[in-house]
Amino acid sequence: MSRRNLRLFFALWPDAETRNALSVIADETRMACGGRSPPASNLHLTLAFLGNVATNRLPELRALADTIIAGPFDLNLDRLGYWRAQRLAWAAPQHCPVQLAALVGQLTDALRGHGFHTERRAFKPHVTLLRDVVTPPVLPSAAVVSLCWPVRQFVLVCSGPAAKGVSYRLIGQWPLNAARL
Repeated sequence: MSRRNLRLFFALWPDAETRNALSVIADETRMACGGRSPPASNLHLTLAFLGNVATNRLPELRALADTIIAGPFDLNLDRLGYWRAQRLAWAAPQHCPVQLAALVGQLTDALRGHGFHTERRAFKPHVTLLRDVVTPPVLPSAAVVSLCWPVRQFVLVCSGPAAKGVSYRLIGQWPLNAARL
């Protein structure tokens, strides 16, 4: 990736209290099944992954995000799970809130309408807790956690290599306030 491109994604970024609670859940899960938990500062829920984007398109992305009209909501992370193929453990809501689905729909439609590439697979909201899981966790079909995340904004994030994995840098944030326009 050259300096003319940035690796970008839109995400929900947890507040400090939610981030700390997610970090504790990740640590407990790691002790049970091994693997790597991301640094607490990297915990997030991806809304739309863009991949490598030319830096000269940043103003366009910011303007596009300015058009999103969505209200705040609470996201109940009440399920733990594991994807065997990716060796990944995650926390997620049992049911995707209507407000989250609407936010992702608006964002995806706007991005595609401006020629940005987004994933075509169905949106599955989750927060990655562990990568490279050593021993698949023994979980009931829907292991339960109970974490209420007050979602009040969405962000644009730039990812890049770091000494230990990946570093994330927020390069834009937008409040979820349906009345802001």
